[in-house]
Amino acid sequence: MTDATTFPCVQCGSPVPRNAQFCLVCGTPASSRSQAAALGQAVAHAPQTAPDGSPIAGWRPAPAASPITRADLIPSNYGRRVVAFLIDGVIGVLFWLLVTTPLTLLGVIDVQTRGMSFAVTGLSAVLLLVPALVVPLVNLFLQSFLGFSLGMLVMGLRLVNVHRLVRPGLGWMIVRGLVVYAASLVLGLGQFVVYLSPLWDPQRLGRGWHDKAAQTWMIDIKAGANPLKAVPGQVDATEVAQEHTPAAVPPVAPGTSAPAPAPQAPTAAPYPAAPAAAPAPAPSAPISSVPGFAPAAPVITPAEIAAAADDPESTRLTDSGRGTIPQGVTRFRLDSGEIIPVTRHGVLGRDPVSPTSDPSDILIALAGDTLSVSKTHLEFGVDEASGSGAVWVSDRGSTNGSAIVRGDGAEYVLDPGERITLVAGDRVRVGTRMLAVEVSA
Repeated sequence: MTDATTFPCVQCGSPVPRNAQFCLVCGTPASSRSQAAALGQAVAHAPQTAPDGSPIAGWRPAPAASPITRADLIPSNYGRRVVAFLIDGVIGVLFWLLVTTPLTLLGVIDVQTRGMSFAVTGLSAVLLLVPALVVPLVNLFLQSFLGFSLGMLVMGLRLVNVHRLVRPGLGWMIVRGLVVYAASLVLGLGQFVVYLSPLWDPQRLGRGWHDKAAQTWMIDIKAGANPLKAVPGQVDATEVAQEHTPAAVPPVAPGTSAPAPAPQAPTAAPYPAAPAAAPAPAPSAPISSVPGFAPAAPVITPAEIAAAADDPESTRLTDSGRGTIPQGVTRFRLDSGEIIPVTRHGVLGRDPVSPTSDPSDILIALAGDTLSVSKTHLEFGVDEASGSGAVWVSDRGSTNGSAIVRGDGAEYVLDPGERITLVAGDRVRVGTRMLAVEVSA
């Protein structure tokens, strides 16, 4: 309930005192500038307030739109693309018959027959040709400026620019059509090869040769997000650009960076009691510090380095895990070298979020590969019902899918929502990343 001394928060709708700097419930800034930015218009004319400034009964702030990234999009199924293409063809034929049949019956279109052949010339030829071009031209402009043809609209498909996730534009659509036309000049069959090329896209995005030439990507908006309906600023252009650009630096295993201080250890020696220059310094030892500005550095022996590696407080998960994981517990060894014991339910992905909002869930973030790993890609847990402590995994409907590679090399692709029990020696493929399944000894 708000009164004359309060106004509703633009984020959660809670009453905020007019002299407050932020909402006491959600912390949203309460300045007029922040309100205007959140509402998208001047606060004085905001629709949730009456002319006197009091809130309108029943008003609730619009929910914040989640950002849309390339990982939220689902590539179109090839079968649905074929059906959409056939629908466009049927619509074109029906429109052509609807226009030309009455004109032929009325004698406007004169078809000259000679035995088993026929000929159409002059105005009659124009009247037969123009209706045949109407539907293809309409679909060309629809795909250019709206992102769909009539068949794609029926099948829930959209055509977007693969880099910016916007409508393709007329220029790129003309390029796309020219690629198909040029291929048709090869024995009259080349266009069929182009139409089949999405089936062997190495990126598994379903993009054919004509799509790659025109920088287009056909997506399924029934199964995934629709970036063409996004509000301004909802599409995360920065993240999308990163997803389409391979990582400049590959992930570095923690074990390779931990020994970095080792070469400096032999150079650190106890300082003499008096600040006198050493009579015979080692010629190969570089100066690692300036005397007088820091306390004497202790000598780090190999035994101390080994002890630090076994320290449970060490940040190197691969080393600390050996001393903390109980015997017989299943654990994941990531391709970055980290070892994660699986003792309860959890999820794995690019930026995973617990599907149950349980704060005790294990969240494993795979950094450095936003191209193939979805936000919440894989779910896992311990089979408590059987009492065996076996670990299961399930794909969360990821874009690039998950698979289990058994010890004998057999690969089993996971269907979304399907739970598969793991055994020691299995490997789990998450997009292009791989993790090994082990049992602690």
